[in-house]
Amino acid sequence: MRWLWPLLLLPLLALAQDVATQERRVRSLEEELARARTLERQMEARVQALNRELARLSQRTQNLLAEKTRLEGEIARLEGERAALRREVARLQGEVRRTEERIARLERDLESLKDRLQALMQSLHRERAGRYLPLLRAQSFTDLAVRARWVGYISRRDAEVVRAIQTTLQALRAERERLGLLLADLSAREEALARAQRGLEARQEELTATLEALRQEEEGTRALLREALGERQRLQGNLAALQARILAERQRLLELQRQEEERRRQEALRRQAAARPAQVVVPPPPLPAAVGRLAFPVPGGRVLIPYGQEGPFQVIQAPAAGSPVQAAADGYVAGILYLPNLGYTVMLVHTETLATVYTNLQEPLVGEGEGVRRGQVLGYTGGGLLIRPEELEFRVAVRVGLETRFVDPAAYY
Repeated sequence: MRWLWPLLLLPLLALAQDVATQERRVRSLEEELARARTLERQMEARVQALNRELARLSQRTQNLLAEKTRLEGEIARLEGERAALRREVARLQGEVRRTEERIARLERDLESLKDRLQALMQSLHRERAGRYLPLLRAQSFTDLAVRARWVGYISRRDAEVVRAIQTTLQALRAERERLGLLLADLSAREEALARAQRGLEARQEELTATLEALRQEEEGTRALLREALGERQRLQGNLAALQARILAERQRLLELQRQEEERRRQEALRRQAAARPAQVVVPPPPLPAAVGRLAFPVPGGRVLIPYGQEGPFQVIQAPAAGSPVQAAADGYVAGILYLPNLGYTVMLVHTETLATVYTNLQEPLVGEGEGVRRGQVLGYTGGGLLIRPEELEFRVAVRVGLETRFVDPAAYY
């Protein structure tokens, strides 16, 4: 039934065009606002992650600085111990030198005494026969005894000196060995401290390098954080601008809706003035005999605005919002149209010359091409934005010859 579509579509599209365009603009801005909010949330999450990473790096830097301070104190302590050990080693080395000098001096004295004893023994050997001559020249026995005792005393005295020197040498050599062992032990301890200090200094260098890397990483993280904060501020500015635009566009949409309602009222008044003579001159043609009378499309409803007062249709008020809408006669669904401002429009074709149109439905309960029976529920009122949810716009279209026009439905109830 292509003959009916131009007659139906042209006034509906003209009615909703500006408002629909504005609604699309508002929806587009709202979608853009939702995307911007998603980006802002993502950026906020990134800022928080960077803050956590920065806090972690700062804590690690503080820990490493504390470790470095501890190592510096340990190195200073080891350096002090090494200095004390070096002083002790130097002191022991001095004692060793002095002990060695005493040993050398005693060894020289011992050698000299040995030489003297050896010379004495050789002299006594050469002169053993003559050694007793002085004793024989003694004037008395007492003189002889004195001379013999004196020679024995000299011999014993030399032997005692030799034994004393040997004892002292043994003691000094033992002291030298003890000092040598102590010196070796101190030197080993000093070397161990030196190794420990070198290890700590190497660890200190590693910590210094790690700290420098951490500082660079922290600086990089701060740069990323500044960039993220700037991006977040930019996104927040965009959000504020979008919200302002959406508010302005919504106000403009409300104004367009008000203007559209005003235009509809003015147009209805003009059509009413123009339709009154036509209704008198051209009465609605009779219905086909196979159709009979039309059923009222909204059970329990009433005609709120008669045909021609606001346009070529009746405005029927239902008992409540979301009331059922029924088929006025047997037929089939020739088409379904959806406009956000007017809801769903269902067109039924009953004969080759008769069709009915139901506007402001929620999602229909019938499908295009489906046969319907008189009184079958097509849907429920309340699908449009510009029409009250308890109202239905009802049209009856007839075709006489080549002419198709809407007529007053009240003539066919």
